[in-house]
Amino acid sequence: MPPLSQATHQEMQKRLTQAREETLRTVRARIDAAEGDAPAIGPLAHEAPGDDRVTAEMISHDEEHFADHETALLHEIDVALGKLSAGGAGICESCGREIPEARLLATPTVRTCIECQERIEKEQGSGRGPTM
Repeated sequence: MPPLSQATHQEMQKRLTQAREETLRTVRARIDAAEGDAPAIGPLAHEAPGDDRVTAEMISHDEEHFADHETALLHEIDVALGKLSAGGAGICESCGREIPEARLLATPTVRTCIECQERIEKEQGSGRGPTM
């Protein structure tokens, strides 16, 4: 199995690093707050006197959901960066075959080849591919 081309390796490194920095900026913006204010992700952080408590709870729930997604995305990016630095990028975790470079460039966090991803989605009934 040939290693990734130097151009693909560099492009993946660049894209993954940018995605990680952007995601971290988003997370920091969500949890940082001005002195005396609650972070946007905090319980009922969106409730003010006279506000609708149900709406405030719904917004807080959404913020928690976004934070969960961002945490999962950071994990996927870190796994991909680790595989890239260890020389394991481009190998399907399910069957061990080579993942085409075009697929890796389209979705740098991808862990499986197309055939295995289709099988996994069919088995899980998810139809949901990688998130990056």
